Amino acid sequence: MAKNRFPVWRLIQSELEAEIRSGLIGPGDQLPSEHELAERFKVNRHTVRTALANLAIAGLARARRGRGVFVEDKPPEYRVTRDSKWSEIEREMNAAPSGRLVSVSERPASATIAEMLGLSQGATILMVETVRGSTPALLIYSYHVFDRDRFAGIEAAVARTGSYTEALREFGVERFYRASTWIDCRMPRPREAEALSIPLDAPVLVMMYVDRDADGRPLLYGNAVIPNGSLVVRVDTL
Repeated sequence: MAKNRFPVWRLIQSELEAEIRSGLIGPGDQLPSEHELAERFKVNRHTVRTALANLAIAGLARARRGRGVFVEDKPPEYRVTRDSKWSEIEREMNAAPSGRLVSVSERPASATIAEMLGLSQGATILMVETVRGSTPALLIYSYHVFDRDRFAGIEAAVARTGSYTEALREFGVERFYRASTWIDCRMPRPREAEALSIPLDAPVLVMMYVDRDADGRPLLYGNAVIPNGSLVVRVDTL
């Protein structure tokens, strides 16, 4: 293999991970044996074993005693639509609302946040941080930003119900929809890594979005921080 500043096992892991995520190796499929992978990548079996162990840590594969290493089931799918809500994932998994309040803070709105929420720059906003866990394998660290004047005290409703949908209902918002979604990736903050039980050097998917009420008024600006590989985002165009 070509020389690289990364450990060889990490390069092998990235090659196998790409094949798994692209569907070339599907859920339930058996990976090639350690001997076959060692031959393919021209390395020793210990290096291959390290790569496979890290695939398991990433939740992509699992060793079965005496049988080999198999690809894990496909992670849950989140569809980005007008009606997208995190509660949909919980319903699909037959899980109860699971939002756990981490912190709440007030700050002046930056120009970017003010534009997204239809506020004046410098207006007071409320940032509510939560951790949601539909299953032990799917934890999401979330930031929700609200107009403080409109939604003062919403953090108490979130803490009580475990659901932003239910909390908004208590503020008279019965229906709302997804207006915009952006997807990015970055390294996690220390508090995010701790809450999500991931290493600080493990990239996270970040989904940013604006929700509006039935009258078209901006409700919130959200950031969902998702461990790599725990969720598949699907965007339907038809």
